[in-house]
Amino acid sequence: MGLRQEEAYLAKPSGSCCLKGTIHKGEARGVWETTADVETYISTPPDGKANGNVLLYFPDVWGMFPNGLLVMDAFADAGYTVLGLDYFRGDPVWKHRKNRHDQTDPDFDYEAWKRKHTAFADVAVPKWVSAVVSRYRKDNAKTKFACVGYCFGAPYVCNELAKETVAVGAFAHPAFLKEHHFRNINRPLFLSCAEIDHTFDVASRRRALDILQQGNKVYHYQLFSGVEHGFALRGNPDDPYQLPRLRPPLTIGWWVCGERPTRCPGNNSGDLQLWSNLCVLLCSAHLPISVMVPPPRALDLSGDVAIVTGAGSRMDGEIGNGRATAILLARHGAKVALLDFNAAWANETKRMIDEEGGVSEVIQTDVTNEDSCKAAVTKTVELFGAVHILVNIVGVGGALGNATVVNLDAWERDFRINVTSMLLMSRYAIPEMQKQGRGSIVNMSSVSGLLGGNPSLLYPTTKGAIIQMTRAMAAQHGQQNIRVNCVCPGMVYTPMTRGRGMTDEMRQARINQNLMKKEGTGWDVGYAILFLSSKEAGWITGLIMPVDGGVSDRRRNASLCSGDR
Repeated sequence: MGLRQEEAYLAKPSGSCCLKGTIHKGEARGVWETTADVETYISTPPDGKANGNVLLYFPDVWGMFPNGLLVMDAFADAGYTVLGLDYFRGDPVWKHRKNRHDQTDPDFDYEAWKRKHTAFADVAVPKWVSAVVSRYRKDNAKTKFACVGYCFGAPYVCNELAKETVAVGAFAHPAFLKEHHFRNINRPLFLSCAEIDHTFDVASRRRALDILQQGNKVYHYQLFSGVEHGFALRGNPDDPYQLPRLRPPLTIGWWVCGERPTRCPGNNSGDLQLWSNLCVLLCSAHLPISVMVPPPRALDLSGDVAIVTGAGSRMDGEIGNGRATAILLARHGAKVALLDFNAAWANETKRMIDEEGGVSEVIQTDVTNEDSCKAAVTKTVELFGAVHILVNIVGVGGALGNATVVNLDAWERDFRINVTSMLLMSRYAIPEMQKQGRGSIVNMSSVSGLLGGNPSLLYPTTKGAIIQMTRAMAAQHGQQNIRVNCVCPGMVYTPMTRGRGMTDEMRQARINQNLMKKEGTGWDVGYAILFLSSKEAGWITGLIMPVDGGVSDRRRNASLCSGDR
């Protein structure tokens, strides 16, 4: 089951969610035998329906309980000879806890129970599989084997798919899975997952799929909305949503479940047929199935990990560009690393994200320091497993004055804050994006970088440099599927602007400069960044996007009308 403790779990060990469920009605019709010293349930197909294939069943922590036996019988009704082993040796979890609230046995140690049975199963399963294969190959050398596992049984599916005996495999709502389980498989895998599953959450599922894609594995991924961990065995048959809506015949191929494969998942057409039938069978046999799949949610960042620099705001509850961006990314499903030199400011952003049920962590970072940038990216990967999005927002108004008077020490300091920081963060984020095969970087410039005309020399110079750096990075990393874009906010009203002591008259004068005569906020900037970070913007790179109510267009048109060409 993967005892390498240094490797983090993707599908975590079974927890309290595994103690929930509904017992189904019906009488099991199989028989019990002992195979490789383990009690084994065997269910055979009805007369005339045998397809000649054998299905190995690896149970969840409830063991060989009525629901599992009935599911094995359903597989047998579809033509498979089904064998399931009791690696809990008559000691399933339900004998100690009827549900997660049951404390009738206060001395029951769930963690010790898992350790004991995992140690036994790790040794027993390979021997049991070998004995079953020998038995059925003796009768027919061409017998094909598939395997299916639930929760606790999922790692044994992956272990078998890393070998040569089993042709195809599937699991539902898995537990105890680590990265090597996905990396080592060389046979097709069917993943059936619950939308609500703390054991195998969104980020872990995304990481698992990334590993399968990077390894060019053959797999099919199916996600059921509105159900929780345990749905495939312990769903409620009295809930109309969880009742089967459709039971497609086994003669229908892969395309019933999703895309038809572009290459055969196995060595011959027999493997393809077995795989196709198994996919369809699993789609129809799991009790809580919904055929009506909703369309994908727009700007869905579920499974993505984002870094936002300057994610705090100098006033509690106020919304600056960085805070708005971080909240929106989290609101749309991303896990967000909140980077700020002032950790208290970032903690307020985290509080606001927490209130909405989002996921974020604060990482105190000095983006002008290379070691600090490197550490922030490393910490993000430790927390969330990857980096897909980098938003470079940190910036200051900076040193004042023209070339004859500007303080050079301040110039170099502020150039490093506004420009070099983005280079440093990108230096360490890009390699992590390359591992994922994709990435999005959004740099923040300003309309001052487009138009100039600022009383300061430093500010428009640095903002113009960001624009050209964005274009260069987009060209350099485009073929790696890493997009680099830039937003150029106009005179939005943010806590930083407010903190400069702006009068109502000054504020109105700023509004009057844009075409819409409407004040922009950090939310306007955040939504632009959200779009550029999303998969919907997947063919956009090198874009310099003004977010300014038309200020830059107005000034450009005024310049053309005045003859300044």
